[in-house]
Amino acid sequence: MTTLSRTGLDALYHRIQQEVDHGHVASAQVAIGLGGEVVAARSFGMAHDDTRFVIFSSTKALVAMALLPHFADGTLQLTSPVAKYIPAFGHHGKADVTVLQLLTMQGGFPQAPIGPDHWGTSEGRRAAFAEWHLDWPAGTRTEYHPVAAHWVIAELLQSLNERSYIDVVHERVANPAGVPAVLGPRAAANTPAVIRLAGEYPADLTALEATYGRAELVPQVSVGPEMLLSMNHPRVQEAGIPGGGGIARAIDMARIYQHFIHNFDGTLPDDWLADAVGTIRNGSISATDGVPANRTIAGYTAGADGYHLHRWMPDTPLAFGHAGAGGQLNWVDPASGISFSFLHDTLHQDPRAEFHRAAELHRLLMDALDA
Repeated sequence: MTTLSRTGLDALYHRIQQEVDHGHVASAQVAIGLGGEVVAARSFGMAHDDTRFVIFSSTKALVAMALLPHFADGTLQLTSPVAKYIPAFGHHGKADVTVLQLLTMQGGFPQAPIGPDHWGTSEGRRAAFAEWHLDWPAGTRTEYHPVAAHWVIAELLQSLNERSYIDVVHERVANPAGVPAVLGPRAAANTPAVIRLAGEYPADLTALEATYGRAELVPQVSVGPEMLLSMNHPRVQEAGIPGGGGIARAIDMARIYQHFIHNFDGTLPDDWLADAVGTIRNGSISATDGVPANRTIAGYTAGADGYHLHRWMPDTPLAFGHAGAGGQLNWVDPASGISFSFLHDTLHQDPRAEFHRAAELHRLLMDALDA
């Protein structure tokens, strides 16, 4: 049976406190789930136990989780074109983009534009989709879609359920785990910690190569600081941006991932986890960071190929989840049953800071496990 050592937890907490003491973050939280519960949690710096944080792209897994039951009941097929369910999406060469390609970042429209004038209604979203063009043929390349793909996923949720995708995410993902709303106006009512910037992007790229191993492994910047800082605005927080607008506490995320693997209330299909961490990937190299994508239909897995750190994951192959900008860490490991969430308020513009911190936190957590 997996347990956590007190000494190991103290070392983990001490390392996070160093981030505050050195001015790298102003507020942070950590939470660890095990056996269906949150078994350890702590707040640091200016944060208190009820502080919420913008979780950026960690939101993507939560939105995709809400879609998974449709594969179980047959109302959505991975091999079907997205346009079968959203006809407006099929314009400008997108008619053959499949649901699987959409979910695994192989859709071919990574930077397709959509703004506040379109994202607030189903009609507006569909009008934006109709104008999008492919940058490359779907299925031929894996490239991170920071925003666009998950607006389509949100529209699938809304269309299939005939109600707001925000409500569906709450009803299927947050509420069953005993968690308050994590998306949209109800989540934004719990004003999150202010997002801050720190540091500068290195002028000497050889320093980045030394950290990541090779030049092609240095991750590309797919979303700039200005867009990330826009999440400080209440209207943007209320919008429920499905690719990056989630708002949560660390204990909320640890609970959601515990519920994900334990399926407490029996309302989800038994193979939900198998669908998510299965082998629905094609070995494609991610154009965004140069490593095998390991994308699944709801996030990505750590893998056993030695690139777990590049995926913001611990060294345990089945760990599954999705990280967020700034080094937000959110995942669950089915092998040990551990779920982990680390949230904070500061975007460090030197990616080495987040990379090293994530590696150290994951190592300390793994060292704290007593099997």
